[in-house]
Formats: sequence, C-alpha cells, structure tokens
Amino acid sequence: MSRSIARRTAVKTLAVGLAVGALATVAPAGAAAEESRPPQQRVDRVYYWNDVLLDAYREFGGTPGPLTRGGAMLNTAMYDVANSIYGTGKPYLTKAPEAYKAYGSLNSGLDYAAHRTLTNAFPGVNFDDELATALALPDGGNIVDRSFGKSLGTKVADAIIAARTNDGSADTTPYVGIDAPGYWRPTTPGASAGGANWGKVKPWSLQSGSQFRPGVPLGFSSMQDLLASDEYAAQVNEIKAIGGATSTARTADQTQIARFWANDVDGTYKPVGQQYEHTMIIQKKLRPTATSYENSKLMALMSITLADAAIAVWESKYHTNLWRPETAIKLGDTDYTDKTVADPDWKPLSSTPAGVHFSPSFPTYASGHSGIAGAWAGLLQNYYGRDDISFTGTTDDPQAVGVTRSFASLSAAAQEKADSRMYAGVHFRMDNDVALTQGYQVADYVFANTLR
Repeated sequence: MSRSIARRTAVKTLAVGLAVGALATVAPAGAAAEESRPPQQRVDRVYYWNDVLLDAYREFGGTPGPLTRGGAMLNTAMYDVANSIYGTGKPYLTKAPEAYKAYGSLNSGLDYAAHRTLTNAFPGVNFDDELATALALPDGGNIVDRSFGKSLGTKVADAIIAARTNDGSADTTPYVGIDAPGYWRPTTPGASAGGANWGKVKPWSLQSGSQFRPGVPLGFSSMQDLLASDEYAAQVNEIKAIGGATSTARTADQTQIARFWANDVDGTYKPVGQQYEHTMIIQKKLRPTATSYENSKLMALMSITLADAAIAVWESKYHTNLWRPETAIKLGDTDYTDKTVADPDWKPLSSTPAGVHFSPSFPTYASGHSGIAGAWAGLLQNYYGRDDISFTGTTDDPQAVGVTRSFASLSAAAQEKADSRMYAGVHFRMDNDVALTQGYQVADYVFANTLR
C-alpha cells in the first residue's frame, strides 16, 4: 500500500496502544503463574494488522467475498502464531510446538504471518511499508527474537495459503441468466454478475455453502406463483414507497441509517470492514487489557464467521436469482399481479457521492449486508455470552462523514443494518429477514465447532 496509508495505520494503532497502556496477560492464580507470565507489550499487533486490513479493503474494493477471504486468511494465521506460543487452544491449521513460550517472538511472528497472508490475499497491493512500520513499533520489554518469529510466521502463513490455493475463489465461470420476469439481471446494463461463483468457495468452518440456505421466497416454490402473490406485491410497494431517491415516506433518520451502513462504493472499508471496526471498538471497551492471544482468537472467530456468511449468502443469491427491487419496480407491468404499477423512472436512494443511483450487481435474495450483520452479532453474542452490549459505531461511507450511531445491543445494531437496505431501496424486507437468520445460524455453528 502507499506510504500515506502505512503512516495513517501506524499512527492510529500506536495511539491506541499508548492510550490502553501495557497489555496484561491473564494467568492462573499463584506465584508460579506470576513467574510464568509473558512479557507485556505496548502495541497490539492484532489491532494493528486489522487496521491495515481495512486500508486494504479501501484500496482493493470489489464484492464482499474476496474481502472476507483475505480477512480470514490474516486472522487465522495470526491466531495460529499466538496459539503456538501460548499453547492453550486448538489451532485452526498449525500448532508449532517448538514455539511454545517463545514470547519474545510473538510480535514478529504476527507481523510476518500478517504480511505474508495479506500479500497473497490481495494481489497487487504492497504491504512492505506496513511490515516495516510494525517491526519498528515498541515491543514492551520483550526480548525480541525476530529471526524465530519470522520463521514461525512464515510457516503458519504458508499453511493457510496452501489450504486456500484451490478453494474455488478463482472460479470465473460465466454467469448465465434467465430472461424472464422475476429473475435477476443487472440494473446497470452491461454490468457483470458480482460474485456469481462465490457460493461454491470452500467454507472455513461450514460443511457447505448451502448448509443454511433459506427457504424459497415467501414460501412460493415457483417464480410465477411468487410474482402473482399479494405478499410479493406488498414487498415491492413497500420499497417503492420508502426506498426511492425522492421518497417522502422515508424519515431523515432512516435516510441517515441507509447511508451510515452502506459503505457500498469502492474506497470505503465496505460492509465487512465496518463489522471488523465495530468488533474492535467493542473489544477495546469491554476488555481493554486483553492480550494479543485473546484478541487473535476473537478476530479469527469473527473473520471465519464473516467469510462463511459471505459464502452462504452468495450461494443463496445465485440459487434463487431473484431480481432487485429496482428492476421489479421498473418492470412492474411484466409480473403476474395487478397490485404493482410499473415506474420506469424510479431510482433507489443508494447512490455514489457523484449522485449516480445504483443497485448492487447481484441477485437480491438474500441480503449480504443483513447476513453479515447477523453473523457479526451472533458471533459476539456467543463470545461474550450476552446481547445487551452498548456501543457507538462508526462508518466509512462518504455520504455519512463523521456520523456515529449508538446501540443498546448487538441485535439492535444488526437489525438496523438489515433495515438500512430497505431505506436504501436495494432490498426487499424478505431478503433481510432470511439473511439475518442465516447469519445467526452461521455464527452459532462456527462458535460451536471452531477453535474450541
């Protein structure tokens, strides 16, 4: 990445580290445990490299699938490094017994594992400046053995890279659409089908991308029956009213909600990056003295959950192939109900800073934002054992600069993110409802079956 990005990340992380102070390690009671306590560290590399990840999202852009894959590669590698040194948990892939209690190698191990996985996951993005900055950060009194740390980080990263080399993420099989009412087609003529094969990518924890596939839309087994139903017409007319660019039914707060959660355009940290940032905000609030090992486990679980949620949601999208609200409204005279009225000039609220209104270029059922939101909330509910966690969240969207929103619970934040896609005019209510459930199911499965 550019040197300006590297400096921004380093300064942000260093400020956080100095504000938190030295991070203490939780150890068993007793004098012997005190003697075995690892040296303290001033700047948490897990936070540092996840900030670098968000900058990579801004630079790389694109659909959620590859971004979640890169995040999972980064965080499973860092967890396996920390777990090899602390020796207290089940690895994701690699546990190097020779690294047990090599505390002085922790930071450099994390640095080299992170650099190697990110370089592989985001081709064309250079992370050398970020590695140099990381290696120059204070180590908090550790006796630094960077040669061993480099060897350990490289070993762990190479295992993750090898495991993902043929995972299906490079599948470029062309998408073949169906030219009939109800079936998805790009709302922008000539646009490609985003992530058309992502549902076939090898999951990180799930058994398959279809494991938690939602039922057919509104319970109708055929597209014609769906489009002829009163239930479908109600869904279309709801979005037509509240999701349009010039809607008078949408409140000012609902407009802010749509923009706060959007992060659709390239140059932002995307919807996935927002969940990473909110995770770190909550962890720093609830557990300010958490160790790198503890943070690496949380971020590994989160990244696996979000990566599998993206696979599951995109499998659902291209299995159902339902058209977007924008298409349904513009072509309302081609469906099978007289309770919808075509409006060829209708545009969704969702737009670029230049004022170009758009709908994301992939099918609508289920919602990616909502599935990711449910997966995020579900994982944190399991991790902390509660839902009533209040926090103030941030956004990267250029149309909500400086906006923050506060939430009384994890589920409230996830529900608002789901609702935001209706206000943005890009999803039906049914898309959000099934995706939230799907995300929670993915989170429950990952937490019960991964890194236990």
